[in-house]
Amino acid sequence: MDQFHEESIRKVNTGFNTFVYILASLAMIICAIMAASFLMTIMTGQNIVYSLVLTAIFGGLTYGFYVLRNNQRVEYDYTFTNGIFDVAKIINNSKRKRLLSMDVKDFEIVAPIEDPGFERMLNNKDIEKRYNVFLNKGKGLYYGIFDNDGIKSMIVFEPGEKMLELFKRFNPRSIKI
Repeated sequence: MDQFHEESIRKVNTGFNTFVYILASLAMIICAIMAASFLMTIMTGQNIVYSLVLTAIFGGLTYGFYVLRNNQRVEYDYTFTNGIFDVAKIINNSKRKRLLSMDVKDFEIVAPIEDPGFERMLNNKDIEKRYNVFLNKGKGLYYGIFDNDGIKSMIVFEPGEKMLELFKRFNPRSIKI
């Protein structure tokens, strides 16, 4: 029988993020209009260097506000399928980026961040890659140490109880609930 479980992690309090999203959207539109107006002045042949510089500046600001706006709506998907744990980042409900795929048996340890070993692992020089794939700080955060293609790595994430139970079923010695 296949073991499958998926969890989506969303930010609990999004009031400030909604404000930044709206503000960045407005700034993006204003900067795009400014870039377009300076682009039109280039077509007239007046102040070409000045217009090119301002078009590039406002175009860059438009892109910067676009990235800022989209990063306000971030979710993480954790998927468990027959011992394989996948993590994906979803940006603005439209773009999915796969961050990590690994076998749960590769975990050396998975424990709550309240565990005394967490601070020691944070300062461990052997850990080369860190994945922070959580949105809500506080209780419910876990860390895991694993080897990913020969690189010692650490993940900090917020799995649900069912996900932890599935981890424990596939790697009982390394999972602390």
